[in-house]
Amino acid sequence: MPLEEFKTTLDSWVLRVLTQPPAGLGSRLGIIASLVLGIGAIDYLSGIWISLQVFYLVPIAFAVAWLGFLAAFLTSIICIIVRVGGDYLQGAPYTVQPSIAWNSLVFLMTYMVVAWGIYLLVNFQRELEERVRARTSALARETNAREQLQQELIELSERERRTIGNDLHDGLGQHLTAMAYAAQILSQQLATQQHPAASAAQQIVQLAEDGILQSRQLARGLLLTAIEPGSLNRELEELAASVQRQSGVRCYYESGHPPLVNDSTTASHIFRIAQEAVRNSIRHAHPTALNLSLTSDSQALVLSVRDNGPGLPATPGSKAGVGLRVMAHRAKLIGADFTLESTPGEGTHIRCRVPLPKLPAPALAV
Repeated sequence: MPLEEFKTTLDSWVLRVLTQPPAGLGSRLGIIASLVLGIGAIDYLSGIWISLQVFYLVPIAFAVAWLGFLAAFLTSIICIIVRVGGDYLQGAPYTVQPSIAWNSLVFLMTYMVVAWGIYLLVNFQRELEERVRARTSALARETNAREQLQQELIELSERERRTIGNDLHDGLGQHLTAMAYAAQILSQQLATQQHPAASAAQQIVQLAEDGILQSRQLARGLLLTAIEPGSLNRELEELAASVQRQSGVRCYYESGHPPLVNDSTTASHIFRIAQEAVRNSIRHAHPTALNLSLTSDSQALVLSVRDNGPGLPATPGSKAGVGLRVMAHRAKLIGADFTLESTPGEGTHIRCRVPLPKLPAPALAV
């Protein structure tokens, strides 16, 4: 390990120990007292010519970090008593009166200066950690609020889809049916009279029937709320066919084999992602062809939507639209990876990779 990395690791460890004291006052006092007595015993055994004064700063540091500055002051006095007392028993020259009082005062002042510096450092570290915790908590709340808002937008979108679908099916669809019926009667009457407008009336009937078919298809897509796993392939195939009929854009759907989807929620989100991706492509890229595919293996299910449009502009500051954010959020809800690749002049590729649950290992035959 490089020296700088070791120093950084050591500093982090020391700060963590000082700012995260053990639970319980008794445990803290026991550790500090054990350090004072242990260092005092070693200091006594090492003799008067080897000074261990600096090592007494360890229990003092723990005292100021865990119990406060007053506790550090009392610990310093105890450390001085232990150190000077041991040296006095061994006949150290500096313990002779009146030098003992002056030297003890110097030791105390030295310990207090260091303790004050440690006190300021520990408080600064705790304030910094508190700010980080507050920022992290605020960020988590903001993220949760944003995800909740996105979820509410999806639910609102689903409700609006159902409302519009019901209006198309019960309102416009019925109106077009009545119009087609009236136009059919008119066409028959004109044909009976051999009127020249009979063919025009028949064309009106055909247009009305086409409108009925389109309104039913739109209503079906809007009213589709839950998709069963077994019907996902069929719905995506119908989506591609419907897009090609309505927009005139060639839309191809490819699927290797039935997708391994376990629940209707995942299947529904996959379908909505594909639906939104196709509509976004037609609305913004104006392609002439779309490739929609759903493939799977033992690990993941991959939805791919690729167009041959002009691609997205290479502007670093551009923000994702609502459609892309909704697709990404839907992917997140089912634990999928959502990616968008676009090259100006070469089209856009949207990819959603859904990890599949691991199958249980087959039991070994006995």
